[in-house]
Amino acid sequence: MSASWRIPCLVAAMACMAPSGAPAQETFPPVALPRTEVRALPSREVDAQYKLYVSLPRDYETADRDYPVVLLLDADYSFAIARNVVEHLSDRGDLPEAILVGIAYGGPEAYRMNRTRDYTPTHVPSGGYGPSYQAVSGGGPKFRAFIAHELIPFLEREYRVSSRRILVGHSYGGLFATWVALTEPDLFSGYVIVSPSLWYDDGLVFRVEEAAAGSRSNWPARAYLTVGDREINRQHDMVADLRRLASTLENRHYSDLHLRWKVAEGETHNSVFPGGLSDGLRFVLEGRD
Repeated sequence: MSASWRIPCLVAAMACMAPSGAPAQETFPPVALPRTEVRALPSREVDAQYKLYVSLPRDYETADRDYPVVLLLDADYSFAIARNVVEHLSDRGDLPEAILVGIAYGGPEAYRMNRTRDYTPTHVPSGGYGPSYQAVSGGGPKFRAFIAHELIPFLEREYRVSSRRILVGHSYGGLFATWVALTEPDLFSGYVIVSPSLWYDDGLVFRVEEAAAGSRSNWPARAYLTVGDREINRQHDMVADLRRLASTLENRHYSDLHLRWKVAEGETHNSVFPGGLSDGLRFVLEGRD
């Protein structure tokens, strides 16, 4: 054994060892989230297999009652955040207990492709993550049908969910949540919409809102909208877009629509989600203005 090989091994605290003398790698159990489970749900509407992340309240096995259900888009990153926020707040009496259900895709490649397919209401060939992803855009109507006709009935069969349903969406997910609120308002009773991509398809959401405005005067829902004040660039002014949407909805004077919105100081498109989720769930689930 040469000195030039031996010295780095000593410096590395014997990390380098001959294969025959290498100790077995010690393994440790992963951190697990209690009262959570993963379910698979195939969809005929979308022709896809979905992975559901489910979190049950602490007293689910002992209490005999139904719970609100919070449906999380982008569960690959939103589920663990939401699960811990909800448990932390509900354990301390700051939030009602709820069943959380996240729709996950698994892996960055599937995540980008599938959320582009599912969360965009119309097909647009450019923008987003790029042309290869936008090629599958426009699947929003099918994904909405999956939620309405497959996912919600599944949850009603498998869990003690109440009719109080909350939809949480961020970015493209916020675009989808806004579009669902405008096109099928009875599907959910509450919305937490964070940094919605209202710029999509040359402001599609604003055209949809205008078309739907005369169809109802009563809208029994609670909605929380937020965006970071640093979400302004040469392509999109997401702050101005959110202000425009919130102002438009306020000026409609829908009876029973409880709306709150916020431009979060110092927050970016990525950093705004955890705080927006916490603020939004407290507003929507607490039932207080």
